[in-house]
Order: sequence, then structure tokens, then C-alpha cells
Amino acid sequence: MKLSSLLVLYLYKLLTALIAPLAVLVICYKKRHDKGYGLSVFNFLGFYKGKKKNAIWFHAASVGEVNSIKPLVSRFAKKNPDLNIVISTMTSTGKETANSLKSYKNISVVTAPLDAPYSVFGFFRAFTPKILIIVDTELWPNMLDKASKKKIPVVIINGRLQDKNVDSYKKHANLVKDLIASKLKLVLAMSHADKMRFESIGVSKDKVIAAGNLKYDLIPNQILFENAKTIKTNLLGNNVVGAISFHSGEEKHIINAFIEAKKAVSNLKLVLVGRHSEDCNKAVEYLKQLNIAYKRKSKITSSDELKGLDRDVIIGDTLGEIEFYFGLCDVIFMGGSFVNIGGHNPLEPAYFSLPIITGPIYHNFSEQFEKLIDNGGAFLAKNEEHLAAFFEKLTKNKELARIAGVKALDIQQQGRGTLNFTLETICKLLK
Repeated sequence: MKLSSLLVLYLYKLLTALIAPLAVLVICYKKRHDKGYGLSVFNFLGFYKGKKKNAIWFHAASVGEVNSIKPLVSRFAKKNPDLNIVISTMTSTGKETANSLKSYKNISVVTAPLDAPYSVFGFFRAFTPKILIIVDTELWPNMLDKASKKKIPVVIINGRLQDKNVDSYKKHANLVKDLIASKLKLVLAMSHADKMRFESIGVSKDKVIAAGNLKYDLIPNQILFENAKTIKTNLLGNNVVGAISFHSGEEKHIINAFIEAKKAVSNLKLVLVGRHSEDCNKAVEYLKQLNIAYKRKSKITSSDELKGLDRDVIIGDTLGEIEFYFGLCDVIFMGGSFVNIGGHNPLEPAYFSLPIITGPIYHNFSEQFEKLIDNGGAFLAKNEEHLAAFFEKLTKNKELARIAGVKALDIQQQGRGTLNFTLETICKLLK
């Protein structure tokens, strides 16, 4: 490591050590209404109970990354029942999603430590990991430095880099190579383009493989989907549009598009599923302003009350039921694409043969959306007027919607196979 890189690393360690306690206070304040955090905020500083030694460490930043590895981790846990597995995540929704895997006795779920020296030290002391498997692109210098010093292999799975990140990294090429690229044992990249991006920031060519995207190998809850289809048939009819994983700032565009489309499709209904609880609250505020009747799924306490789902607008504000909301819908708009989030995984609705609409900002899933759009499985709405037009078109033209759904499923099925390759690779590394 160059002396300049070493100095920067030590400066980074000092700054993160000073900032981490303040960051935790800020998180506690911002998330004071989020019960999902609770006492787990102590994990941010490296304090853990229920310690398990020699753990296989999977780090997934949030709910999207957790969902992508659930089939992989469950398969790995079954295949290696004697190995301790720990999944770390940064968000309460990610942790809630990962908790569904705790039915396996050898799996623990924790909040990830902040990238401060003592926080990372606390995690390593508690779990003494044998390998660190990072989902996507969570490249933290303290975490990587500690793994390197402990001679723990670091593997990136479902690895992806955006061009803008590569451009930023290249401005500090030597630093990035010393503090990040040189610490990686193996990168299983999502695509050939991602493979080249990792190589361009200094990862050796022999350490990067274009393995494909784990999200093609998703295994959804079919029972939830079928239960919702029954409710849909009995209560909602066949003109239901859904906005899945929308973010604050999108709710007005979606609701306005729904109102406009409803002028042409009088029995049109809308299912609104926020990425976070505050997103749903924003949608409710706007619906109240417009005096539009709605029903929150979280307020339904028994099967007798499911009739409340016959409202014009349904708010999907419960965790772990994404398949239920897909089952209520005929057409899906994937959120995070009218605001600068970058879109969300279109392969989930594609699995259920649902036609998909996206806004113009979908760089997180550009490869998948472009394949879907080019093959007629998805449609690009540049603004809320376009979205309203697609809502109307795809609910009126059932044959177009059916064909788009079939094409979406074809694309999703073509990409499968990454899970098996990733599982085999991890097992080989452990041997």
C-alpha cells in the first residue's frame, strides 16, 4: 500500500471514529417512530448479543439486496447446517425481511455496524467471520481493511457499478485500488458491463466473473399471490393497477394518473405499496386532500374485514406481503422511477406474468428494464400523463396486457441459473 493511501486510511479511521456516535444519535432521531430499529441501534456501534463464532457473513444493505439473496442463503443453510450464518443489513425493513430466514436455526440477523474502527472491531469480535460475502456494492474501507488484516476472503455477489461511480473512483485511482480493489478476493458481477467496470477501478481480471443476476432466481410466495387473486376476483374485478415500491414525491404523479385514467375506465382501482411506511403516509395525506376513499391493509384485522379492500384505493402498508399485492393487480408500475432512486426490481412482477410500467429513472435495473421494454414486456412512461395513458390502455386492452405479461415472464425465466453458480462458488471458497 502506498504511503499516501495509508495516511488517508488512518485519517478516515479517525474521522469515522469521531463521527459514528453522532451518526447514531441522528439515526435515533430520524427513526424515532420506526419500531423496527429498537435496541438494534447499539449494533451500529459494534455491540452484539447472542454471539456466534466462525460465522459466514452475508452483508445486504437493504430490503432489495436481502430479497435477492434469500433463496441463496436458504439453500446454503440447508446444505451447511453446521455452519453459523449471520446476515447484516442497514435498515429496519431489510432486517424484517431477513428475519423470515430465522426459521433456520443456524441463521442470525443483525443490524450492520457503521464503518467506524470500533464498530467493525465489535462485529468481528462477536462473530469472528470466516468469509465476508457482500451483496451488490457495499465497499466500506474499515470493513475491508479489517477483513484483510484477519485474512478473511471478501466476495462480492450480484456486483454492480454505475458509470457515475466508476468516474468518481477513477479520480482517485490509486487510493481506490489500495483501499478497496486490492482487498477483494472475488467479484461475481451482474453483467459483462459490470465486470468491465470493476476491472476499470483496479480489480484484477482473474478475480472478476460475469456471473449474472441473482434476482432472476427469485422464489416468491405463491400462496400469498393465489390468495390475493381469489380476493381480487370476488371484490375488485379485472381493472386494477398497482404502484409497487413507490417513494415520497411519486404519490401525486401516481394518484393523478389514476384519476385521469379512471375517467375512461370507470371501475378502475389502485393498489399503492410504499417502499417505506412514510411513503404510504404521504399518499394517504394526498388522498385525504382529494377526498378519495381508501383502505389501509394494516387496518384489516380479520378475514371478515377483507371486504374493505373493495375501495377505489388500497394502501399496501404491511411488510413481507409483496406477492399479495401483486396478486391484486392486473398492471404494475414499479416505483422509484419518477424520483432519483433508480427504479426497483421488475423481475418480481415479471415472475407473475404481469405487464410492467416504469418511469424514466431506472438505472438501478437498466439491463432488466431495457430487455423488458425492447421485448414488449414493459412500457416506459416519461411522465404522469404517459402513466395515465398506459393505465388506461393496459386495462382496456386485455390481450395486449396478457401478451406483455407472457413476454415479461420469458425474460425473467431466461436469466435464471446464477443462484446455483454462486452457491457452488461460495462452497468451493470455503473448502
